Amino acid sequence: MKVFSICHVSIVMLSIIIISTNLMIPFYTVVAAETNCSNGDIVIAQSRVGTLPSGIPSFSVEITNACARGCSISNLHLKCGMFASAVLVNPKIFKRQDVDDCLVNGGSPLAAGSTISFKYANSFQYPLSLASATCG
Repeated sequence: MKVFSICHVSIVMLSIIIISTNLMIPFYTVVAAETNCSNGDIVIAQSRVGTLPSGIPSFSVEITNACARGCSISNLHLKCGMFASAVLVNPKIFKRQDVDDCLVNGGSPLAAGSTISFKYANSFQYPLSLASATCG
């Protein structure tokens, strides 16, 4: 399930007439913030960065919100198989919630242009891909 809500900005100008003085006062209301997100806005990169003293390979992961339109993305879930690590991964950054369901950044928004990163160690590199996210 992919959850990308799309919002549009509307600025509405209303003219309020004050009868006693015949003044026109412009009144602006922001209806919603504009954001248009797509799956391509989430870039997941990982690479092998070394080996632990025990011989277990270690990997670095970077998850970037590459949205050029300024959209923040929250509730970011990745497909992650049976993800496990021989070194502690901060669960506020990346946490396996279930088989093939890992939550990024505790579900909090990842601002446009921001990258969140972590390292893990296992005998093999886990394939990570976007499962779902919420725009805005």
